[in-house]
Amino acid sequence: MNHTDAVAEIIQTIPETKEDFKEFYKTNSPFMVINVFTRHIKKLIKENDQKILIKSILKMNTLYSKGDAALKNAIENIFVYSLDSFTFCCEPTYKKMIFNKMSPSLQENYFHQVYKSGI
Repeated sequence: MNHTDAVAEIIQTIPETKEDFKEFYKTNSPFMVINVFTRHIKKLIKENDQKILIKSILKMNTLYSKGDAALKNAIENIFVYSLDSFTFCCEPTYKKMIFNKMSPSLQENYFHQVYKSGI
């Protein structure tokens, strides 16, 4: 799956993203596509919209597992990198729910990024 395929998958999960993706530059690269999706996930976390948030995280799992190398790289460098700041102020149970919905490979990537040393 490439970033063009991902756009259709994301719109199916969060229909509001269709407006964002109407702007060509936002569909031009995997990084822009995942950036749009990540911003919407951040909004869902803030609004405590668990139903669509869970669907979105499950969709991110799918994009990560079936995506090409460029899409996976974008997910690791945008979504996973941003996740800690999105969930910093969440209640522990809410944060745990979010991380429990992530696939083991995304969780592993998250922990690798959070706990790797700066050496």
